[in-house]
Amino acid sequence: MAEVKYNTFGRAIAKNDMDTVTIKAMFMATSYTPDTDAHVYVSDISASRASGTTDLTTTLTINVDNTDNRTEFDFTDLVTGTITATTNGVVFYISTGVDATSELLCYCDLESAGVQTTFSVVSGVLTATISANGAFSI
Repeated sequence: MAEVKYNTFGRAIAKNDMDTVTIKAMFMATSYTPDTDAHVYVSDISASRASGTTDLTTTLTINVDNTDNRTEFDFTDLVTGTITATTNGVVFYISTGVDATSELLCYCDLESAGVQTTFSVVSGVLTATISANGAFSI
């Protein structure tokens, strides 16, 4: 699985000015399985956050690709401080500062190297490089 857009993704981007919201990335435990129907807010999945990680603020850039006839959603690359957790996925969400109202956007499987993202851990620091074509497109 390279990427999963939560079912409420369209609603979240339609009701928010994506240039003004705070986007965060949450690293997930390896046991986490996205449920596109039931998972809507961070509070629905926070118990599956990878222990020893901190959510990172990222920037969303929306690009229109007229060649491939799509809209690409690209996040800045992620670099953590030292982590002790095992993770293989990251959830991007719109942060309101309250888990119960922070809407989920998408889940990216970090083990799909070469498809959407690549990642590496060096001395406990995780770097996830988002594809130049974005994390996902519609």
